[in-house]
Amino acid sequence: MAKYSSILLVALAGMLSVPTYAATDEEMLSRMSVKERLERLERIVSSDVMLEQSQQLEALKQEVSMLRELLEEKEYELDLVSQRQRSLYTDIDRRLNNLEGGTSRTVVAAPVPPPSSSAAAAGAAPVAAVQDKDGSQQYSAAFELLKQGEYKKSIAAFEAFLSSYPQSKYADNAQYWLGEANYVSREYKKALDGFQTLIAKYPESSKIPGARLKIGYTYYELQNWSAAKEALTQAAKLYPDTTVAAKANERLARIAREGH
Repeated sequence: MAKYSSILLVALAGMLSVPTYAATDEEMLSRMSVKERLERLERIVSSDVMLEQSQQLEALKQEVSMLRELLEEKEYELDLVSQRQRSLYTDIDRRLNNLEGGTSRTVVAAPVPPPSSSAAAAGAAPVAAVQDKDGSQQYSAAFELLKQGEYKKSIAAFEAFLSSYPQSKYADNAQYWLGEANYVSREYKKALDGFQTLIAKYPESSKIPGARLKIGYTYYELQNWSAAKEALTQAAKLYPDTTVAAKANERLARIAREGH
């Protein structure tokens, strides 16, 4: 009997020495040595530092991504300016030297008659009118302002040209560059109207693919994401395997990355 009593006492003492699941953090800490507490604190601090570093790394990745996108945009804008200058120089040269259905001639200013020659003065006006009857000189002047970065003046000049020569063979080009001048001036609603007017009034214009792309860009700047995606998708489908399609897909990818 004494033997069984001793076994029971040992078992009871063992049960009392085992911590229960209800032990709190404070009780656990009270049973830890100073060394164990320091080790635990080091683990917590190390975990917080790693979390902070991870967050900083993610923020840096996002910043690098944004900077890369800005760089791509600037490179595209520079490329666009370069292409625009080349194409416009070629276009102006071709058009100015092929007036009247392909007749090659150079547009020159009419000679100024001597003040004393009333007959010459009377004949000078019809000559000038013939030479600029399609608005070539006015168009060239408006485009020259655009090339020089005089955007507000070029906008006014293109508007005046379209008002004076609505049926000119240069009208579609003028309408496109009017939209472009407003776009680079950040007058996005006016730019959108300009590009849409080009498509509506000049359905056969060679500038329409570029106008459709810029409509998508303009909606992007206006933060109308659904309209931007629709316009860019349409441009990519209408003009596959072209620079327009490539640029449209690039902007669609950017919109997706930005989560719009």
